[in-house]
Order: sequence, then C-alpha cells, then structure tokens
Amino acid sequence: MDGERGSAAAPPRTSRPRSMAGYLLVPRPKDAVKGLLMPFTFGLAVAAGAELTAHTAARALVVWAALELLVYPARYQWNDIRGFVADQHHPAQQDRGRLPGPLGRARAHVTASCAVALARLALVAALVLALPGLHLGGTLAAVTVAVFGVAVVYEALRAKGTGRTGTVPPPARPAVIALWIVVGAGYVVRGMTGLALAVDLGRRPALALSAAVALWAFGIAFVTSRWALESLAFAASDHGRLTWTARAGQAREHLLALVRWLPPQLTAASPADWAPLRRRTSPTAPWNLALLVAGTAAGLTGSLLVAPASAGHALLAAALGAVTTAAVILLPWWRTGIVPAGAALQLLVLTVTEQSRPSAALLPWLCVMTAHLTYSSRSLSTMGVLPGRLRALAAVPFAALARVVVGRTTWDVIRRDPRGPR
Repeated sequence: MDGERGSAAAPPRTSRPRSMAGYLLVPRPKDAVKGLLMPFTFGLAVAAGAELTAHTAARALVVWAALELLVYPARYQWNDIRGFVADQHHPAQQDRGRLPGPLGRARAHVTASCAVALARLALVAALVLALPGLHLGGTLAAVTVAVFGVAVVYEALRAKGTGRTGTVPPPARPAVIALWIVVGAGYVVRGMTGLALAVDLGRRPALALSAAVALWAFGIAFVTSRWALESLAFAASDHGRLTWTARAGQAREHLLALVRWLPPQLTAASPADWAPLRRRTSPTAPWNLALLVAGTAAGLTGSLLVAPASAGHALLAAALGAVTTAAVILLPWWRTGIVPAGAALQLLVLTVTEQSRPSAALLPWLCVMTAHLTYSSRSLSTMGVLPGRLRALAAVPFAALARVVVGRTTWDVIRRDPRGPR
C-alpha cells in the first residue's frame, strides 16, 4: 500500500452539500441508527422480565429524546467544530454531512453551531424543570456528563494522535490505539442508560459489569469497522490494487491505520463500492478482537439479565457466546448460516440446562451478531443508508405527511426535481 503516491483518490458518489439549516437541525443523519441502542437495551430488560409501568416508560421516552435530540447532537457539533478545517479537506467532504464550509465562512458557521449546541444543552435543563414528576435531574445530569466526559478524552486523544503524517498506513501509535478503545465508551453510555432505566443495576453488579463490557466491545467493533470503510475515501484502484493519497492536515490517522487489516485486492469497480468486511480479515483486526469480546460478554449478559445465574450457567453462557462468535469471525463465507445455527445451539443448551427465559437470554448475543451481519456487508457508498426496499417503506408515512403539509402541486414539483429534497 502506497502513501502519498499513486493515482488520485476516488471518493464515493457525491451529492449536494448540506445547508447550514439542515446541519443545525440534524448534525449527523448517518449516525441516527446509534440512537436505537438506548431503547433497545431498555426493551431487552423488559423482555427479560423487568417491570414496565407508565412512569418508567415515560421516563425512558423523555430521556431517549433528550439524549438523541439534544445531548448527542451538541456533542457531534463540538466534534465537527474542532475538526472543521480537516473536514474541509476530506475527499468526500460533501457526503459526510459535517459542519458545512467553506473555510471563508468559518467564523459565522462555527458561531452558529456553538449557539445551537448550547441551546440544546439549555433545553436539557429545561426538561428537568418542566417535568418534575419524572425526576429527570440526576439521570439527565449523569448522561450529559458521561457523554461530554467521553468526548473530552476522545478529542484529546484525537488531537494527540492525528495530523502528524500522510503515510498510509500510518504507525499504530499509542494515542491512535487508545482512540480505537475510547470510541466504545459512548455505546456504554447509551446502552447502560436504557438498561438502568428498567433494572436496578446497583443491586446487580455482575450484570452491570457484563453489559458494560459487551456494549463497550461492540462499540469498538462497530466504529473501527466503519472507520475502515471510511478510509476508502482516500483510496483508488490501480489494476485491482489499492493505492492511497493522504495528507497530514487531513488528520485521519485513526482511520488510515486500520487499512493494514483490509484485504489487499480490490474486488469491486471502485473503492467506494467495495465491501471488504464481507471477506475474511485477520482475526487480530481490532473489529474482530472486539467482536469476540462483545459476543462472549453478550452471551453472559443474556444469562444474567433474565435471572441471577449460577457460576456454572454463567460460564456456559459465556463459552457458548465465545465459540459461536469465533466461528462467525473465522468463517465469514458462511456467517449468514452460522449465526442462526449458533443461535439454535445456544437456545437448545439454555433450554436443556433450565435457564430462565432462554429466548430472552439469547437476545443480546443474537442482536450483536445481527448488527455485525449488517455492518460487515456495507461499502463506503452504502454505509449509513437503508437498503432500497426498507428506505422506500420508511419513506411512505413521511411522504404522505409532506404531501399534506406542502400541498400536492408543490410536492409533485419536488418529486420531479432530479436532485430530490434534502
């Protein structure tokens, strides 16, 4: 793999740049899927037997809205402000959805983003005052501090570990490796928030620890996989061989250091259309090591979630999670069959050993593997995009509402616009 040599990088298919208003409304639309993690873990706890009341459901809904519409968007805005200059030099800048440029508008755009981010955090405090019966103060304060505490560490590591070289792959320096590890902490915040709203984790420390490990490792696996795909924006094809063009000022060493674990041969027309994680990658790749830990801990978490498990049950659940996850990693060609087969094996063993609620106990592992099947099948051009049929189904209710709001005549004009609404 070459450094700053070879043919020019081939970015993914471009689209119109985002408007400033669109960015301020939804800073990271491609990250919306992460917002499902908190209600998902809350739902897992309920499926495992946690009591669901109108009060707990209302608290969970408001906390979820605050976390995903206010706290995390403000955190994303801060990240984009700090990375504004580097983002303007990214080869796929228009498609990434970050704080819009150009550099000549830096003062106006940064000021506007700061103001909106602070307004979002002020609204979090307003929710506490507006809904005193839900007792949101401690929860929202803890969530906000956790999100920005992780953000401070992340930004410090990114400043220390990137912007040093354009060599590809760059050295995996300690700061870069630490960055790969820290990115999983945000998934702990989201997932443990949902779990804690349904389960008293103070009385179940083993469950809390196991769930935190599973979420952290899953976060590392997901983000490093995504970063490996994002690195392909800096790649081009030279007769099926990847070549790279990067500059130190683009500050992407945390992405480009991962290319050492990608397959060496391109098997698609362009890097943007290549899905390298469908193939077998080194078991020592960060995403594979993290997935093994996540699968093991998820198996254990499921057993602990349904009921306090004996040592034997806990060890068996962890072992089953580890073995079946290892098979998914080592045999990627058959992973779509291995996941249901592994789920069936675990369900059988859990049932035979009289595990409480065996189906619910299986869910954490099964969901981790299902997510892995999804993100490992993506390319740079399809990352963060729903498959066509699902996208069409999801758009139906929103299209109907938009047609009513803007009127049929205006809606017909919008539909005929080849660029589409943005």
